[in-house]
Amino acid sequence: MVARSPARKSKKLTARTADRHVLYQKSVQAPADDAQFYTRRFKKYTGRDLRVFREDFCGTAVLSCHHVLQHPDNIAIGVDLDQPTLDWGIEHNVNKLLNAEQKTRLKLLNKNVLDVRAPKCDAINALNFSYSVFKKRRDLGAYIKNAFRSLKPGGVFFMDAWGGPDVLQEKTDRVRHKGFVYEWEQRVYDPISHEITCAIHFEFPDGTRMHNAFVYDWRLWTLAEIRELFEDAGFEDVHVLWEGTDHDTGEGNGVFRRRTRGDSDEAWISIVVGRRPE
Repeated sequence: MVARSPARKSKKLTARTADRHVLYQKSVQAPADDAQFYTRRFKKYTGRDLRVFREDFCGTAVLSCHHVLQHPDNIAIGVDLDQPTLDWGIEHNVNKLLNAEQKTRLKLLNKNVLDVRAPKCDAINALNFSYSVFKKRRDLGAYIKNAFRSLKPGGVFFMDAWGGPDVLQEKTDRVRHKGFVYEWEQRVYDPISHEITCAIHFEFPDGTRMHNAFVYDWRLWTLAEIRELFEDAGFEDVHVLWEGTDHDTGEGNGVFRRRTRGDSDEAWISIVVGRRPE
């Protein structure tokens, strides 16, 4: 009989020991599920397999990694302006999730999303509302037009959106996770410009806090504006995937269906979809 070493207790997280990117991925992202969701949605919509995928504002590129993992023919391109965040993603996601062959099918670009048009893609995602850094209609329109030009004929552009009366409140929501509490603060909202400042904080069992782990200076775009900009760029069959509601909790249930009219929810998340003509 071989003696076993006693199990090591995981160290409790504190503001000093925790990594903000790890906490973000645990509290905000579900990359394996998201990669499967967009693959299935693309297949259902186009009848084709999603092979060449681009993740704009990719951050740590964890979604791109999971797209590569799904199939030996899958290729992912991640685009982000912040090189330190890309470097973190390479060390903690790319090098840990992908083998040598899989890494050849991932390309990370430290570039402005307005400047990247190649290689042409089957689908482009702009998620976590990161496009909200564009505060002028002409700037967001330029980005959406660039996405249009970056797609293959028949390619699909997915852009998530959020809204509802609750989003306009200056408030902080708290969600407990294993080892920490995630806080989403809606700090300032201006109804004239629709500019909104939000922040993410983390709190730990020892009472320490990671304040302003992430701060966002955005414009809150409406679905009507986004849909119009998709159409202006040349996308066809522009539509909205609306998230359903869990009637027990009142929260979103993660099920998105094509809708022509939304519900008057206090807070909602949806996905705007457009297809480049064949």
